[in-house]
Amino acid sequence: MRIPAVNFFGSTAGNQTKCLYKLIFILTIGLMGMFILGVSAKAQSAITVRTVTVEQTIPFETTYIDLPNQYKGYTKLVSEGVMGATKLQAQVAYQNDKMVKVLSIQAVETGAPVNQVVQRGTKVLKSRTADGSRWQFSFAHPLKNKGWLSADFYDYPGHNGIDFAAPYGTPVYAAAEGTVILSGWYGEYGRCVILQHSDGSQTVYAHNSSLSVKVGQHVLQGELIAKVGSTGNSTGNHLHFELRVNGTFLNPLLYIDQ
Repeated sequence: MRIPAVNFFGSTAGNQTKCLYKLIFILTIGLMGMFILGVSAKAQSAITVRTVTVEQTIPFETTYIDLPNQYKGYTKLVSEGVMGATKLQAQVAYQNDKMVKVLSIQAVETGAPVNQVVQRGTKVLKSRTADGSRWQFSFAHPLKNKGWLSADFYDYPGHNGIDFAAPYGTPVYAAAEGTVILSGWYGEYGRCVILQHSDGSQTVYAHNSSLSVKVGQHVLQGELIAKVGSTGNSTGNHLHFELRVNGTFLNPLLYIDQ
């Protein structure tokens, strides 16, 4: 027996209406889905072009003024450097907020760098060394373990050198080749060694516990000359080290190996 077509919607008018609404709902959802998928597909293929600006700094360089009367290692800042700046503008293609291609770049210098100016010493005191090599800087560190700096140059009135705290008996070495012009007690300096160097400069090693050289003896750079102590006007074991040039005291930290 053939079933009437109307029975597709049910056997009553109420059921028929419900089924019709259900079919319309399904078709509507389907159409909306197709619309959303279409929009999504278009969005995926959409490309936008944006202008991207980036600021970059340009480092400054250093201009040196050589001073032949100052030892190598000496530096003094004459003027500060100024960083430059460049603005980069790029046209960039994006797809779905992801960069896909740089179309063009333009660089515009918005500020030129200004070099810093530094004075530097070029004078070198060449010394024959105890190990047979040549030291590149003018003066070597008088303590091979370098101790630790306990008082800086002119840290207090009348302090014409620098102090390196070190254990009692630590070996003290000649900072440069020279001739011993003092080896003995030297007032507040205690047991002291003074070396005269070929260019007229002198190095002073004070407050030692013992001395290993005699006046008139020629020593090489790095040669043992004394041992650390606390003699003279001293409150603890340390080496007081001075650099004198024509009666002027220089800051040894500018010239010795660090």
